[in-house]
Amino acid sequence: MTGRFTVLASGSGGNAALLEADGFGLLIDCGLHPRILSARLAEVGASWDAVSAVVLTHVHGDHWKDLTLADLRSRRIPLYAHPAHFDHLATAAAAFDPLHRAGLTRAYQADHPHALAPGLSVRPVRVSHDADPTFAFRVDAHDPHGLAWSVGYASDMGCWTADHAEAFAGVDVLALEYNHDVKLERASRRPQFLVDRVLGDCGHLSNDQAAALTAAVAARSGDGFPGHLVQLHLSRECNRPELASATGRAALALLNPRAEVITARQDVAAKSIPLARRPDAVRRTAPRTSPAPPTRRPAVQPSLPGFDA
Repeated sequence: MTGRFTVLASGSGGNAALLEADGFGLLIDCGLHPRILSARLAEVGASWDAVSAVVLTHVHGDHWKDLTLADLRSRRIPLYAHPAHFDHLATAAAAFDPLHRAGLTRAYQADHPHALAPGLSVRPVRVSHDADPTFAFRVDAHDPHGLAWSVGYASDMGCWTADHAEAFAGVDVLALEYNHDVKLERASRRPQFLVDRVLGDCGHLSNDQAAALTAAVAARSGDGFPGHLVQLHLSRECNRPELASATGRAALALLNPRAEVITARQDVAAKSIPLARRPDAVRRTAPRTSPAPPTRRPAVQPSLPGFDA
């Protein structure tokens, strides 16, 4: 099975990524206006015809748009989300009820693999963030020889544990939040409550935190995995692409210096990554444990207009 992974947009202004596999297209989050999302798909040589389903990480407003949910209904594209997400959307999104009544909503459960298409499955991995519940995803593609390739995607999480590193062991592509530089965050003109929120265990990963998780995943993955690190959700105010990139490269320098580091942006699609069974796939280490749910379960923190996380 072959495929392609492309981050279409990443940041507090809107998030979406496209994973394609043998004719099946999975859109991870739909936090862009339909017109912009259509343009980003065209930018990478795709279209809405390539989208077979959408999966939602959490309900903060930069990960879904009401007009895009309406577009999903008109295009007959199903939305996968946790039941708690549906409860929130039922009150917050005018387009949700028509989507649900059209039979286009599919519920997923934490840490339970869900078959999307023959040979393709997604496993929701619960993470700590102030929109509870929030999920990362591991997408696995299998062929007659076994596991062909995997993608790990975690766009919003305030902290991580060894269980999360195990969940992403052996992925070909690790797409991970590198949100902020702590010094820039503390020196910013943001109000203290927002700084505390971002730096908290239910906020966002700093470059150093994300680098530590990157190194932990690489240490558990076998020689040469992950082959690509895609950095997500950089803060425009409290991070710099060169800082995030240097920190990510340093994290992989000893364990996997050949890995490619791609820093995703808000205003343009990132470089597409081809996916196929690698000749050295026998070196891959599969995940050994299942991540436990976060011990803290905060209420949903609404978006904070005017502030870039």
